[in-house]
Amino acid sequence: MSQPVSPNRPKRPFRLTTRQIVISGLLGGLTAAMGAIPTIGFIPIPFSPAGHATLLHIPVILAGILEGPVVGAFVGAIFGLFSFLNATLPFFKDPLIAFGPRILIGVFAYYAYRGVKQPQARVIVAGVLGLAVARTVYETGAFLNTRWAASDYVPGFFGRLFHPLTAQVPAWIAVTAVLGLAVAGSAWVLLRGRNAPPAMGAIVGTLTNTVLVLTLIVVRYKTFTPGMAFFVGLTNGLPEMILAVLLVALVYRGIRASLDRR
Repeated sequence: MSQPVSPNRPKRPFRLTTRQIVISGLLGGLTAAMGAIPTIGFIPIPFSPAGHATLLHIPVILAGILEGPVVGAFVGAIFGLFSFLNATLPFFKDPLIAFGPRILIGVFAYYAYRGVKQPQARVIVAGVLGLAVARTVYETGAFLNTRWAASDYVPGFFGRLFHPLTAQVPAWIAVTAVLGLAVAGSAWVLLRGRNAPPAMGAIVGTLTNTVLVLTLIVVRYKTFTPGMAFFVGLTNGLPEMILAVLLVALVYRGIRASLDRR
């Protein structure tokens, strides 16, 4: 006969299920693999000072919205560990910067996913995504125009096509504004049903990483100014957010469809 549970026995603050342990391992391993293979974990961005946007926060966001804040924090710690061990910049050899924001990515993504309901999430995600795409495209065009002007050479078909627009700032602003509105409208249509809350989690998770990392660098390293942080946030953070929304929404939709068939 089994012994009754004593009411005085201390309760565990949390208990992970077998599924949560398995998903923690899978997404943590995916984070490490993406970091070890630069062509998978990093997307080149020519106009960014860092030269690339990271995708390593995406498994952390998925861990948080799929399995809760504890699993999200665990996978985020793996992201932080990889960042710390492979740091080439002194900022990321600082444990507080390497680990702190990364642990909170999945936690904040979970609460955004759970706390912002479908109607509000749909409006916010559509608006933010439209603005992010417009700004990223504008920066890309401005960067390419600078290179073309400096070399006095417009390369290839796309160069000849876009150079007349990027060379005229008002025209390029108008083009990117129209594109941003088109993306916002398309996102509004696509984010029906259960698609908006995970996209909201992707936005908040990405911003958690970008804002906290840059803020800590500014606070702890005085040579890195707020202006520099703002520029890096625009050039790196916005593309990372766009990619996170697209990938998280697609993966989440596939997983939910699989679970609904059971």
